[in-house]
Amino acid sequence: MARPGLFLFCGLLLLCGGLGGCVTSGDGRLSEADGIDRVAAGEPTVMQQTYMTMDMRCRPVKRPTAVLTQPPRYGKVRMLPRRGAATYGPGPYRHCDGKVGPSLAFEYISAPDYRGRDAFAVRVRYADGELRHGRFEVEIR
Repeated sequence: MARPGLFLFCGLLLLCGGLGGCVTSGDGRLSEADGIDRVAAGEPTVMQQTYMTMDMRCRPVKRPTAVLTQPPRYGKVRMLPRRGAATYGPGPYRHCDGKVGPSLAFEYISAPDYRGRDAFAVRVRYADGELRHGRFEVEIR
């Protein structure tokens, strides 16, 4: 899920580490411009934002792990291994943008009869120990 300043933020964080942990897009494209994943009620949907790590040669490194820090109110979340396209933006890993590798994704499913907004938050740990916090906004139709 794209957020204003995400690319700059990701680039700045990567300057501090030897491995490039990144927030990626699950299928190589960014989600809605407003950062909200839109899903059908009761249907399992993989969120667009995923997490992965690459080295300076754009080789995938061990997939990050995560914990749910704020569960959704109207649904459930499941963590899934996926393949994602790197989205680093400005910084030392920019040359890896678009490279595909193993990533950590999140699947959301709402209660079948719920329509409206929901959200959940995660804490992601990369192989080098770096921690990131992610928040997912969901609109259920």
